[in-house]
Amino acid sequence: MSGAIRAPKPADPESAFGTKTKAAHAPRPSTPDLDPPGADQLGLSPEEIAQFREQGYIIKRGLIPPEVFEPFHALWWQQPPIVNAGVNENDPRTWVAPGKHWPPDQRWSTADNWMGEGAWPGDEDARRGAEAGERVGRLPHKLTQDIANDVWRWHGIGHDPDFVNATTAHPNVLHMAEALMGGPVKRPHRNRGIYSIFPRDPEGDESNLGPHMDANMTELMVVTYMSRIGPRQGGFTIFPTSPQRLYPTSEQAYNWVATDASRDAMDAIKQDVVPLEFVGEPGDVLFAHALMVHSAGIHEGDNIRMAVIQDMNRSRQRTHMRWTAAGKNGAPRVHCDMDGCFRFPTDNTDDDPADGDREVTNQWIMDSNEFVESRVPPHEDIFAEWNLGREPVTGNVIDEQPWWERYNLPLLPEGDVPRGGGGMPAVSLDSIAEYEGDGVWRVDRHVWEPTDTSG
Repeated sequence: MSGAIRAPKPADPESAFGTKTKAAHAPRPSTPDLDPPGADQLGLSPEEIAQFREQGYIIKRGLIPPEVFEPFHALWWQQPPIVNAGVNENDPRTWVAPGKHWPPDQRWSTADNWMGEGAWPGDEDARRGAEAGERVGRLPHKLTQDIANDVWRWHGIGHDPDFVNATTAHPNVLHMAEALMGGPVKRPHRNRGIYSIFPRDPEGDESNLGPHMDANMTELMVVTYMSRIGPRQGGFTIFPTSPQRLYPTSEQAYNWVATDASRDAMDAIKQDVVPLEFVGEPGDVLFAHALMVHSAGIHEGDNIRMAVIQDMNRSRQRTHMRWTAAGKNGAPRVHCDMDGCFRFPTDNTDDDPADGDREVTNQWIMDSNEFVESRVPPHEDIFAEWNLGREPVTGNVIDEQPWWERYNLPLLPEGDVPRGGGGMPAVSLDSIAEYEGDGVWRVDRHVWEPTDTSG
């Protein structure tokens, strides 16, 4: 169990794992003719099991009927990043590089609930719990330019119940999750939402890869297409075999804890592995081990790539939330560790460690946002506890209470916040933790107790 194993240095919940080495190889497309037998059927064929064990992924074609996405396509075209940029569904010329019309500082679809009392702050707004300009974490509409293409991550739709039911909690997706991981599968109540990549400005930089690995407590990564994606049209890109190479370098089996060997492995992966570009139709779904190195795809096409990014897990015993706290008066940010403690420096006279009126946030886009209790080292076989077709699927899915309900946190849209909005605002440190002295704050724990605590 966790008590006898030292907690590692806490990591920023918003950080991913990567190195500065660039990918050495251009991606190859995953056209359907390369799929193993069974890709168009529910369940796992022997060839798919072998591919998942060896490569760390499979693709299921037509797993979700594309018509279930129609209401969300309609809603997508009504959202602020589209309307404010003048993007017209019937005029593909308006799809190109809409980011030039996006405001640099937007707080669309958020409530007046920052620190329990006001609007989510802009970059220059004074804040009682943090310095002006301190990050606010994820927004319902995260807008960026990634290397060359404008990207809109619609995180707010990720906790819409109908959207979750049509994607991550779709019966066919739950079936595949149990076939791969085994049960009990934790029924998801949110996903990361729709990630849309727009055609780039032809006069701008060329599109390229940005390989990384999401350093989260996730077991299965799932990517569902809502639009047709051909080669070099922004297809989600993975580095096959990377989970098998990264897994043994972590200090722990269930919580990713990077080591020097992890960084060496990441460099080698980007040099050795030929990336795979997920090419597919609406309703096609990629399943991969969550340690899969991946990237937004190279997008040189004239289409909008729409993909739903999802995280799935078995139901496991977990501990407390991953929080991060703002420093004050120029002091650095402090992250909660696996023991459930913030440890603030006590030698900074400008930032009182006992000050609980400071902003704390979490990576609210995740369905599982708490550390796994077990800190055992990696197993000899990365798939030692996985099902991979060994047992039939029986619908062993557990509907855990979502973390935002257990912690009574204001994630979901309410009041005047439109559908597809919401998100987790900052709350005060003293509302989620108790001060123990000597710079240590211990966070509250409201875990869900699973019936099966193995692992």
